[in-house]
Amino acid sequence: MARYLGKEFNRLELISRVGDPAQIARAVPSTLAGGKAEGVDAVQLSTGSGLDFTVLPGRGMDIPFASFKGRTLGFFSGTGITSPAYFEEPGFGWLRSAFFGLLTTCGIVSSGFPDVQDGIPYGLHGRISNAAAEDVRISQEWEGDEYVICVEGKLREARAFGENMRLNRKIQTRLGWEKLIIQDRVENNGFEPQPLMMLYHFNFGFPLLGPAAEVVGPIIKREPRDEEARKDSGVEESLIFPEPQRDYREKVFFYSLGADKDGNTFISLLNSDIGDGSPLGIVLRFNRNELPRFTHWKMPRQGFYVTGLEPGTVGPLGRSKEIARGGCPQLNGQDSWSATIELEILQEHGAFQRIRDEAEALRHP
Repeated sequence: MARYLGKEFNRLELISRVGDPAQIARAVPSTLAGGKAEGVDAVQLSTGSGLDFTVLPGRGMDIPFASFKGRTLGFFSGTGITSPAYFEEPGFGWLRSAFFGLLTTCGIVSSGFPDVQDGIPYGLHGRISNAAAEDVRISQEWEGDEYVICVEGKLREARAFGENMRLNRKIQTRLGWEKLIIQDRVENNGFEPQPLMMLYHFNFGFPLLGPAAEVVGPIIKREPRDEEARKDSGVEESLIFPEPQRDYREKVFFYSLGADKDGNTFISLLNSDIGDGSPLGIVLRFNRNELPRFTHWKMPRQGFYVTGLEPGTVGPLGRSKEIARGGCPQLNGQDSWSATIELEILQEHGAFQRIRDEAEALRHP
């Protein structure tokens, strides 16, 4: 059944009331125009529940904009959306085209800090977020009494005489849903093993992020990345946020998360008052067997007020360090790897308490 206006409708009941389902839920393709965004393909999706978001087949199948009932969920940087033609790969050049958005994907064969390995330079967070998708497909169709909306595309990361990788991404939502599901499959189309360095850089900003917000999940252990993260009670205060601070320097933490017997876990950002007295939160659900590492990026800085909740196969230390520490998975030639991440919106205090109870149960299974 499809849920709309707080009621359950079957297919016949809904199509009796509209000329086309796009009247209340839709995916609309477009091509961006003007400035550095010129020519970037985009798809605007709306579920009819108040969840609206944009997918960019022209930029990594990432999600720059997302809102719920007019309230912004993600963070959008001053770079704006830029075409892959402006991508600067070496060193920290990635930052010149980093809009962040709700999701920026890092990888495939490198992510985290810039690095050089075997004489080959790898820039910050890899290349895949600046790749344009091929074989893009939008589907909007009834499956029984559910109206399912999907955007799919394939992204190449390849180098002559080097890696030959492909990311197949499907982003799905449904009429009436307050969530979306990202399903990824990475294929090694070459014959040599390659590091699998996928990092899902989910970024949350104002008004979802604020002094009444808190990171909640089955967190068993918190570790600072460096001295900057440790100082000024960094670890103790890692889960909460101040008002925007002048000249704040980023703090990065690594969390160990509890999971159920099948590896399912989650992390959430819950804000009990976004400024108008109402609660708003998100929860990211994923599987620890697919995405064993979790990074929290905290950056409550004036003009750059954001926090990143980042499940991944690796952390952000850089290619050679992640490989050296022994935790970087290898994807063999002609093999594939898959992961699913679900993002759901929460808007009730009762839902917040259920999340807290679930976190406590997973911490002590």
